[in-house]
Amino acid sequence: MPKRYIITGAPGTGKTSLIQALQANGHQCFSEISRKIILEQQQIKSDKTPWGDLPCFANLVYQETVRELQIPIEKNIFVDRGLPDIIAYLKAKSHPIPEYLLDFPFKTHYVSTVFLMSPWEEIYINDPQRPQSYQEALHIHQCLVQVYQNFKFTIEVVPKTTLTKRVDFIQSFI
Repeated sequence: MPKRYIITGAPGTGKTSLIQALQANGHQCFSEISRKIILEQQQIKSDKTPWGDLPCFANLVYQETVRELQIPIEKNIFVDRGLPDIIAYLKAKSHPIPEYLLDFPFKTHYVSTVFLMSPWEEIYINDPQRPQSYQEALHIHQCLVQVYQNFKFTIEVVPKTTLTKRVDFIQSFI
């Protein structure tokens, strides 16, 4: 059964650029659900964001991700973030983790190898959907590593190099 490769990392690590480059190379990819939800919440002036009402935001992301996981796929694809990211964000802010996340069958939907984009200060920029400081990004990174390790994923750290070399690195695993 085809599964999803997770590309994860703290805010501002180049995940979206990498997903776009993988798409340009002919790979099927799903874009980041959380950014879409942040934009929607900002448009309606809601605080259901990672820096506002994080538990409500996490629930919205969970619901939308579960819907996306129901979309049939014919071959392995790439996703910009996976459900374990929600746990890491909640953990980073010391929020309780809902049971439905702790009990989720991650390995049913995701390949056990996760591609981790490390914080990279030289490319880090803020925008209206990414107001976190670089220091906050470092903390989120640590939480992501911890969560993916706890769920027994194999973490492959994507090197800090050109976009083309990052794509080549990931393609060497598939």
